[in-house]
Amino acid sequence: MAGPSERKNNTREERNLFPVWTLIVIAGCAALWLFGAKMAEEQMAGYQAYTAIGQAVAGDTFYPGVRVDGVDLGGMTRAEAEALFGARQQETSQAFSLVVASGDKKWRITSDKVPMTFNAHTVLEQAYNVGRYGTLEARYKAVTQAAEQGVDFETGFTYDRQAVDALVDIIAESLDRAPQNATLDAFNVEERTFTFKDAKPGYRIDRTKLQEDILAALDAGAYDQVVEPRGESVEPEVTRAQLEGRFGRMASFTTQTTKDRDRNNNIAISAEALNGRVVMPGETFSFNNATGQRTGEKGYREAGAIAGGVLVDDTGGGVCQTSSTLFNAVVRADLEIVKRSAHSWPSSYVNKGEDATVNWPSLDFVFRNSSEYPIFLVAWYEEETVTVEIYGKLAEDYASVELESKTVKTVKPDDDVLYTLDPSLPVGTRKAGRKKRTGYVVDTYKVYKDAQNNEIRREKLWTTTYRATQDEILYNDGSMENVTN
Repeated sequence: MAGPSERKNNTREERNLFPVWTLIVIAGCAALWLFGAKMAEEQMAGYQAYTAIGQAVAGDTFYPGVRVDGVDLGGMTRAEAEALFGARQQETSQAFSLVVASGDKKWRITSDKVPMTFNAHTVLEQAYNVGRYGTLEARYKAVTQAAEQGVDFETGFTYDRQAVDALVDIIAESLDRAPQNATLDAFNVEERTFTFKDAKPGYRIDRTKLQEDILAALDAGAYDQVVEPRGESVEPEVTRAQLEGRFGRMASFTTQTTKDRDRNNNIAISAEALNGRVVMPGETFSFNNATGQRTGEKGYREAGAIAGGVLVDDTGGGVCQTSSTLFNAVVRADLEIVKRSAHSWPSSYVNKGEDATVNWPSLDFVFRNSSEYPIFLVAWYEEETVTVEIYGKLAEDYASVELESKTVKTVKPDDDVLYTLDPSLPVGTRKAGRKKRTGYVVDTYKVYKDAQNNEIRREKLWTTTYRATQDEILYNDGSMENVTN
């Protein structure tokens, strides 16, 4: 059994086996282990958070909270979203319809007539990109914010406004009604009176207002609205009262005939052929066509007429006085002369340069109705006078037209007698031919006058030449027969 001294020595030995620094090392190691464990725990937590963020932004569907037109597309693929909004576009296209109505006429404006353009594809593209750009943290923040607060997008559409304009034109053209001016209806030859048709007001659609109303309804989606076109009355330019004062006798001309009954008979028949004739605007009037060939069957008789510069008896002789009287009335009515020929020598019933000869069928007097309204001829023979009147629209810039003829040259005939062989005569006979006549060159003017008979202007109508002739003797001495034999 050890004594006290031995126990003391043993204790010192034990103390020598566990020094103080060992404890310090152990404590330090423990601290390091604890720090390492903490670091490992934090790293694990960071890794888990990173993994969670990656999982949160991963996937090919719309993120929760992303809404288009109020529809949450979270978890929906792009194809599913395109299909959904494609169907909604179809519904919108079918619903796009507006009625324009006026009375019993209706027009329906639809997407078939007005092409529509939708932006759904572009909007869905924008919505899908939420949380898909930037750093991982930025993406995660956008995704989280969308889930918590929501992100909203709106789709829309546009339509072809030019197509709407075209429809407005179609509708307006259908509803527009041109005003009708008062017009000439008829002319009573016996009473010399006109009758007229009343004017009618027109109607014009306000195209700007119609366009605005249609666009406002379409923009507001008020497809159940009925748009009614509005417009205004359009008054005619010419009323019946105005027209009545514009029509009357345009011109009148009378010539004195002779006491030759046969000649006066022919003049009366030809005048009756003119009476009551109507010449429409732009139409031509032929004296020969109006009277036709002057024949005995029509009542014409033989009377003096000029043929080949010689006065002869001819069926219908004297009708040149009727044609010359017509010509003078036509010129005074300021109508267009198409064809006119002068006699071989001046006539006794009109001034030089103011005659118009006719002969079936070669020579004719023709004029054109150059006015804007029909004209009416009134002609008659009475007590050795023949008169032609022309009725129609009166001129507004002058009161009357007169003819003024001036002889600018006088040609004296040769005093020698002219002998002319005429094989148609019996051999050995003679006959008087053309007579000695003075020739003339005459200028004729149209003179326009006002109501006070003052000259307004004048226009040269033409120059007429009447050739001078010497006395002529027709003969047949048989010389032509000798030549023929």
